[in-house]
Amino acid sequence: MDSPPDLLAPGIDVALLADAVQAVRGKLFILGGGWDTLWVQRFPARHPSLAIGLRLRVPVSWASDSLQLSVELQDADGHSLLPHPLSHNIAIPPGTQHPPNASDFGLIRSFTFNNLMFESEGSYSFVISVDDEPVSRLRFSVRARVPRAKPESD
Repeated sequence: MDSPPDLLAPGIDVALLADAVQAVRGKLFILGGGWDTLWVQRFPARHPSLAIGLRLRVPVSWASDSLQLSVELQDADGHSLLPHPLSHNIAIPPGTQHPPNASDFGLIRSFTFNNLMFESEGSYSFVISVDDEPVSRLRFSVRARVPRAKPESD
């Protein structure tokens, strides 16, 4: 059973994989989103573009004036597949306006990865961290597409 979320620390409300995502004015614009399997012709496979769209929940009591949101790609054994995590440094404006009795506010962000290489079929995940602490994991598989059998001719 999962433990309850820490209401004093940032957390992820929404995270999804897509072909493309833009984060504009507090909204996610998603193309080809919500998948969990990449189908490829053969290995190694180069995937031209994939993206992550997410909503980060930040408590209004968050004491820092900034945070670092990072994404790292890992294989099933937990080995990193990127030279370094992709990161956004986010400044939290002082005196951010919140409705009365608000407990948190949302930050919308997107990450795009171009030309990722997958050496073999298997399970992978994007680990999402805030200030180097993992807060969520997006799991997906990369599988070889089975060629269709040619119909027999009479």
